[in-house]
Amino acid sequence: MSGFVSGLAAPLQSLLEVKHAIGLPYVNSESHLRRFDKMCAETYPREVTLTKEMAMAWAVARPAEHVNGQMRRITPIRQLAKHMGALGLAAFVIPSGIPAKQIRYRPHIYSHAQLRSLFNAADNLQTTGYGGRREAIIPVIFRMIYCLGLRPSEARTLRCNDVDLVRGTVSIRQSKGHKDRIVYMSSGLHEYCRTYDATISAHYPDRMPFFPNRYGNCYSQCTIDYWFQQLLAAAAPHIVSSAGSPPRVYDLRHAHVIENINRWVLAGKDPEALVAYLSLHLGHANTEDTWYYFHLAADFHVDLRRIANTSIESDLLEASDGLR
Repeated sequence: MSGFVSGLAAPLQSLLEVKHAIGLPYVNSESHLRRFDKMCAETYPREVTLTKEMAMAWAVARPAEHVNGQMRRITPIRQLAKHMGALGLAAFVIPSGIPAKQIRYRPHIYSHAQLRSLFNAADNLQTTGYGGRREAIIPVIFRMIYCLGLRPSEARTLRCNDVDLVRGTVSIRQSKGHKDRIVYMSSGLHEYCRTYDATISAHYPDRMPFFPNRYGNCYSQCTIDYWFQQLLAAAAPHIVSSAGSPPRVYDLRHAHVIENINRWVLAGKDPEALVAYLSLHLGHANTEDTWYYFHLAADFHVDLRRIANTSIESDLLEASDGLR
């Protein structure tokens, strides 16, 4: 069963099947489609076509909604309309230009002092009365994101059998683009995770998630973001926004990559020769996605500006919102 309940249930399910068939997780977009389906079922219960009224009702900006969030919400509905058109069904396509142009995010690149301040705040957390073991989990999950260059979603959904505490490896399964990969912990991170595992196992001996919430499940992204905002507040005023962009959890992944590129340059290694390895490490579908980071690193090393100033990489930077 699809779970869709509106008159558009069949094309909605068909669109999902197409996206999954070509290897796209489509998780966030599916959530938007299901909320759109609910709106249609409640407000337009008799409609079996995607009308202009339905589409534009969904497209209206919500109070305090960021234009990027509005765009992510509208895009799958626009895709649904085009999919229905390909099936020979009547459907109104939300015009281009709605909403306004997406705002490109400029990642916050942390200094070493800022990172120390952030992790010191994590190490000094106290227990709360809400259950769970956040004081044990928070210092480890954010260190794994930074030290291994993980996407936040990859860290919070890790299972115990993904983290090999004997060999010191972490298996990332079915991440962006349905790609699997293995990353290797440093000796320090390896020992840190072993200590954490012994501590958390005393409270959750049969857990499946490596980072369990009080119900034994994985934490939500909202919780991770909330924790991070708490750490930023505790670390202030050492960490401030740069170029008008507030620091995010995802920027720890950016910091990991920039740190690696900078180390290569300082060690006299050729970053261009190592980009393929970096791409595999990050779980990118191709090396073109990895070139984005050379623009960020160029701000710190003049030698990298020659590499960054190519047309293809300029196009990648212009198209990117930083979520690699």
